[in-house]
Amino acid sequence: MDKWKTVLAVGMLIGAVIFEWNWFWGFIVGMTLWHMLSAEEIHFVETVTKKEHPKLYWSLLVIWMTIGVYTIAQHLSILT
Repeated sequence: MDKWKTVLAVGMLIGAVIFEWNWFWGFIVGMTLWHMLSAEEIHFVETVTKKEHPKLYWSLLVIWMTIGVYTIAQHLSILT
């Protein structure tokens, strides 16, 4: 199977919705951050590259990082 990681992620996504795995969203954001850093581009509404738009790239990266940390902290009950 060529895209086994994508198929696995979709299966886990369905499981996260059904079983209310809130930690999963933090994991997905973390994996997305890893890809954004290694590829030096972000695919949000449109492609933003580090080379062409560095301020927007880093701003989006910080926003996604904040969302990921918030999600994990909320799951671990650090915020309550």
